[in-house]
Amino acid sequence: MSDRQPPPVISPQGGVSPFAMREEVPTRTLLGLHVASDCRRLEAALVQITGQGSQVEVRIVDQESSPLGETIAGRFARLRDSHFESPGEMALLAAELAEVQAKVAGDLLDRLLAGLPPPLAIGVTDPGLWHLRRNHPPCYASLCDAAQLAARTGINVIDAFAAADLAAGGIGGPVGALPLWLVLRDASRPRILLDLGRTVRLTYLPAANAPRAIGSILAFDVGPGTSLLDYLARRFSDGKIEFDPGGRLAVQGRKIDKLIEHWLDAPYFREPLPRWNPVGVHPYEELEESIRMAAETGWSVRDLLCTANHLIVRCIERDIERWIPAHEDVAEILLVGGGAQNGLLLAELGKCLPGVKLVPASSQGFDEMSLDAAVAAVLAALFIERRTAGLPNVTGATSPSLLGRWTPGSTAAIEGLLRAMAPATADELRRAV
Repeated sequence: MSDRQPPPVISPQGGVSPFAMREEVPTRTLLGLHVASDCRRLEAALVQITGQGSQVEVRIVDQESSPLGETIAGRFARLRDSHFESPGEMALLAAELAEVQAKVAGDLLDRLLAGLPPPLAIGVTDPGLWHLRRNHPPCYASLCDAAQLAARTGINVIDAFAAADLAAGGIGGPVGALPLWLVLRDASRPRILLDLGRTVRLTYLPAANAPRAIGSILAFDVGPGTSLLDYLARRFSDGKIEFDPGGRLAVQGRKIDKLIEHWLDAPYFREPLPRWNPVGVHPYEELEESIRMAAETGWSVRDLLCTANHLIVRCIERDIERWIPAHEDVAEILLVGGGAQNGLLLAELGKCLPGVKLVPASSQGFDEMSLDAAVAAVLAALFIERRTAGLPNVTGATSPSLLGRWTPGSTAAIEGLLRAMAPATADELRRAV
C-alpha cells in the first residue's frame, strides 16, 4: 500500500473542485479497463468520482497500460474474421483476457493511494464480437469473462454495456457519449471531441449549463480516417509504405476535386444519424474505382494522400454544419487519435473552422491512453447509481436505458456495492444483476 497523498480533484473546467472540501458529497473509487479495438493493448485507470448524477467530478488517480500479446490479438482477429479453430475458442480468448486484466488490476491496487477505499467495481469495455448483416439486427458478445475477473480480483465487475443498448433497441453504441460529456464538458461553452483514428468519430459536448444538455449530446461516425490514408499508402507503394508519417507525403501532392466529389457520392455519406459501426468505417470497396481512375489519369500516391486528407476535413466540416446544434458557439475542438499528429490534416481543419481552437484532449488532464479506461469506470459508476447511460439521440434506442451487467465479487464487495446502490428498489436490483 502506497503512502503517497492523493492530488486535489481537478474539475473539467480547471481549478480545485468545490467537492474536494465537502465531505458530505459521496466519493467513490472505481477501476476502468478498456481493451483496444484490435485486442493488442489493455488500458486501465483507477478513477475517483466525486458527486452524483450530472454534477460529478472525475479524477484519474493512477493508470496502467499493458500489451496483450500476439496470441490474444491473433485469436481475436481469427474470431472477428470468422475463422474458428474450435467452438470453444471464444471462451479461451475471454479466459486469456481475464488473466491479463486481473494482473493489471492487481498492479494498480498494489499502488492504491493512502486514504482511498478499494474500488466498488471494475468497469470493462472491449471491442466484442459482432454479427453485422444487412437487414438483420446487430448482435454482440462481450469478450469479458466477468466471472473469472471477479473471482481473481474479488471486485464486482460491470460490463456488456453494448449488449444492454442493443436490448433497448439501439445500435449498440457509442455507449461512451455520456461519460465523455461528464469528463470533458465545459461549464458555459459547447465543445467537440474529434477522434482522428482509423475511423473519424465526433462527440458533441454541450455546455454543462445548457438547457437539456444531456439530451443534446451527440456522437457518431463521420467517415474513414487514418484507415483510408494507410490503405492508399500501402496500395500505391506496393506495400513499401505502411502509412504517411505526419502527412509528409500528402503535403507534397495536389488536391483533386473530382476525386473528392466521387468519394462523397458514396451512399454512406447520405446516411442519417444514428451512424456508428463497431468495427469502424472501411472504405475499401469504394476505393477500387478511385484506383482505376488514378491509373488512367496518372495521379500519384502523393496526390491521392493529399486528396484523402481534404476529404476527411470536408466530411468533418459538413457533419458539423449538418448535425451539431449551435455549431457557431463551438470555440474548442479536443483531438485524439493518430490523425492528430498529421500536420496537413490539422492545417486544413484550421482553415475550414476559423476561430475554433484545436487542442489535444490531454489538455483536460486525461491523456489518450487513459481516456477510454476512464469512460469504462464512469459507465460502471452510472450503473451503480442506476442512471441511464444509453441515450436515444446517440444510439437510436427506444428510450433511455440502464447500461451494464453486474457480476458479483467477494461477499464484502457485494455488500459495499449494495450499500452504494441503496435505496434501490427490489426491481432495480433484480434488473442490475
